[in-house]
Amino acid sequence: MNHTQYRLRSTLPLLLGTILAPMPALAFQSDTTNILMLAITLGGFCFFNLLLTGLFYFTGKYQSSRFAKLHSFISLIPAVITFVVAMVYIKGAGAISLNIGVIIVSIALSLLPIQLSHHAKAPTENTALILAIVALLMMLSAYYAAPLTLFAIAIAHVAACSRGSIVSKLLSYATLIAGYSYLGYWAYQIALHS
Repeated sequence: MNHTQYRLRSTLPLLLGTILAPMPALAFQSDTTNILMLAITLGGFCFFNLLLTGLFYFTGKYQSSRFAKLHSFISLIPAVITFVVAMVYIKGAGAISLNIGVIIVSIALSLLPIQLSHHAKAPTENTALILAIVALLMMLSAYYAAPLTLFAIAIAHVAACSRGSIVSKLLSYATLIAGYSYLGYWAYQIALHS
């Protein structure tokens, strides 16, 4: 028996133990609701951040590596906050594996803009207008799901900073005014009822 076969046989019980361990069954403890809410919230953020990544890639915003790094840095903030909050609420191995798995996926998707910046297209003259229209549509959908306001505001800021026509500037500024007003309204409602 050679050295490789010996190492494989000696680690086989350990591998089987980790594969067959009932990790998901351990996740259902007293703080399951809090832990699942963290995972669902971060998963929702990842989904909409992935949509933003596609939007910025196809409109050519990632040609600037500085913009791609800034987008990645901002995208990492919710993953770090979730990691800190998860460490406070973690009670068992199942909860650790669930939250760490979602956090690792979130970090990987947050770093995607840096990889896409190496293959980015050049922005067109319609980039600012496309971004402003998408920001306005996102703001309209935010009236049904309030957290989308943050994404609409982010897109509107990028559209306002991009070189474009006066129409794109007006659309992006109108979205910014509506978005910040809506966030102020929700902050008032939360403060009033808490």
